[in-house]
Amino acid sequence: MANKVSMNRLYDEAMEELLNVSIDLQFFYKDEDGSKQVLNQTEDYEYKTLLSNDDDSWDYVEKGFGLSGKVILGSPSSMFGPTQLVNADAELGFALQWLSKQSSQRGVIPFATITSTTPNDVIIPIDYYFLNDKLFGEVHISLVVYLKKASRNSMRGQAQLPGTILGRLVEWVVILDGSGSTFPIVVVNEPDKPLWFVDFNYSEPLVEPFDKEYIAIYLNKAHVAFRSIQKPKTKLDQALYVEFLASALQLVLQNLMECPDWQDIQDGRNCEEGSIGQVMHYFKTTLNWDFDTPEKLAMSLRKDLETRVKIGEM
Repeated sequence: MANKVSMNRLYDEAMEELLNVSIDLQFFYKDEDGSKQVLNQTEDYEYKTLLSNDDDSWDYVEKGFGLSGKVILGSPSSMFGPTQLVNADAELGFALQWLSKQSSQRGVIPFATITSTTPNDVIIPIDYYFLNDKLFGEVHISLVVYLKKASRNSMRGQAQLPGTILGRLVEWVVILDGSGSTFPIVVVNEPDKPLWFVDFNYSEPLVEPFDKEYIAIYLNKAHVAFRSIQKPKTKLDQALYVEFLASALQLVLQNLMECPDWQDIQDGRNCEEGSIGQVMHYFKTTLNWDFDTPEKLAMSLRKDLETRVKIGEM
């Protein structure tokens, strides 16, 4: 696939240095009384952001989350001029942009407009709350600079189409899964859907990672049995949890067994580190799962998972 090349001047590191930008932003959620509680941010090995509170009681599906703080532009006039990002009579906007392919959600919220006469050290307050039940999976969140009003005398290389995004001041890839599981489980709130369902979006299992972007097991918070699976307490809860996970995993495995790369997956050949193929090869060679027939796979999956639940491994 060819990369898209922009013909416009873009906000880059050199422009960032001239602008002298300072960013102080935090993710938070609101308690029942409306008070803001700061969320901890940690990065995984792929530099994706994981959010949590101190006692792990925050549930993003139930409470949502927000972004709050301020951005200080030390020298906003440095972005204007015939050799700069836009010409002197143009206007630039700053906005919060988000995109989540898995939840089919996207949005842009404008926060500020600057011109060539905007004073130094201008403060842009940021405060936005994402509604609960709307986002899940991976959410790309960024603070963008865009062309709000084009110059009447744009120079070569300067954007002319209002709305054109010229760069990002800061961005995150926030992981919202809420499952606490090593399997690719995504918690959703879909009143018209069953307790669980699976979505396949992979095309190259030997390369693509075993995560929610390519294979997702959706667990529906709106279903009456959700709590039994999310936090199984009784023996009946544990049995339901095993049935859910075993059925979902069997569906995943049998789907992969029909793909052209299955022989390579079985042999562990050409599988990249962390790929779907490598994980499936691990399941096949390390765990006591029998892949000979669907009946044997179903039996061995449940036997293994029941044992793990009993000894507290899951």
